[in-house]
Amino acid sequence: MRKVLASILVLALAACGGGGSSPTAPSAPTPAPVPSATITATGSGSLVLHPSRVSAFAVALETPIRITESAGGSADWGFARMQIFNRGLEVERTELTATDIQRAGAGRIGANSNQVHRVIFRFNSSTFDRIDITLGFSDVKDARQFTATVPFSSFSDVDLSVTPASVTHSRTPL
Repeated sequence: MRKVLASILVLALAACGGGGSSPTAPSAPTPAPVPSATITATGSGSLVLHPSRVSAFAVALETPIRITESAGGSADWGFARMQIFNRGLEVERTELTATDIQRAGAGRIGANSNQVHRVIFRFNSSTFDRIDITLGFSDVKDARQFTATVPFSSFSDVDLSVTPASVTHSRTPL
């Protein structure tokens, strides 16, 4: 009786896949998800006021801006905007477009990057008490739109230059 029970047990185990099936290949590890971009922007040196080379504007403001991506994601830089205020009211706005930025070779902000970009804004206002600089981005991972404000207080000083300055700008002919 024991021999019969042992034989049935061995046959039952063999029927459960103990002999003829091939082993399953281990699955490849799932790659880590691409992180979203996290970007900060600060002044990186002195602002420099120049006469504008473009006659439609009186002044060109050179702004060295440090753009840092710290989360391991990438973003496309879509615009750079400067708003000029006097007594709380916006009196002038100038903006560089994605085309202007790409033409200057700075369209994509790479993962874990830390670079200074020289951005030139042209304007006419001579009476103002506040300037806001805002940069706009689109996350490469999911196309999320976001902005980074450049604190005006993060620039170290303001210098004057007699050398006219300009940059390709969408509002003026090339």
